Amino acid sequence: MPACFYNRDPRFAHRLMALLNAEKNLFVGDNAPYLVSDASDYTIPVHAERRGLHHVLIEIRQDLIADENGQRNWTARLARFVAASV
Repeated sequence: MPACFYNRDPRFAHRLMALLNAEKNLFVGDNAPYLVSDASDYTIPVHAERRGLHHVLIEIRQDLIADENGQRNWTARLARFVAASV
């Protein structure tokens, strides 16, 4: 369902993934189905890593956020988990 992506520093992503994986019926991808790299990405290497910021790129399947109910559900879920991961 969701996936968390990172490049060199997995700390924040792994904390968030642990919280997401604790939810029933969620399978969270770990840098899958693709990887973040200096060659293929810009935001994480430049805006996060170069500044020493904790970071994660979160991808959610489109059908899970296609309607207002799904958007509210995932907004509340991620807000709760991000706050607990910091």
